[in-house]
Amino acid sequence: MRGELSKPVAEFNQAQKENDTSYRSYAKSAGLTDTAFWILYSIAERETPYTQKELCTSWFFPVQTVNSALKDLVRRGILRLKPVPGNRKNKSIALTAEGNALAGRVILPLIEAEQRAFERMGKEEYDRFLEMTHRHVALLKEEIDRISQTE
Repeated sequence: MRGELSKPVAEFNQAQKENDTSYRSYAKSAGLTDTAFWILYSIAERETPYTQKELCTSWFFPVQTVNSALKDLVRRGILRLKPVPGNRKNKSIALTAEGNALAGRVILPLIEAEQRAFERMGKEEYDRFLEMTHRHVALLKEEIDRISQTE
C-alpha cells in the first residue's frame, strides 16, 4: 500500500486520532474517563432513557467497558439504574440531580460547540461530510470483513 494512497490514508487516520484526543482531553478536564464521558453524552443528548444493551449497540461500546463505567458513575451519584418493567435483567440508565448538573456544565456546552462547528461548515458541506463519512465507514467495514474472512 506504500505509495500515493498511503499518505492520505495516514493523514485521515491522524485527523481522526486528533479528534479523539480533543474529546478525551475535554473528558479528562471534566474528571471523566473516555467511556464515562460518552455514556454521559449519550444519555444527555437523548430524549428517552437507554438500557445498557441499547447503549452498547448504539454507541459501539463493549458490554464490560460500559458495565464498569456505569458502576463507577452510579457509585459517584451521577447515574442511577432503574429496572425496566417486565424485564428484571434490563435496567434503564437515568441521570441523578448531580448527573443533570454535570451534563449541564460539561455535555451541553460541548454539544452546542459541535453544532456551531457544523454550522460553520454550511449545510451543503455538512451534508456531504456526513454522507461521505457514512460511505467510508460502510466501505471500510466491507474491506475489513473481506480480509478477516481470508485469514
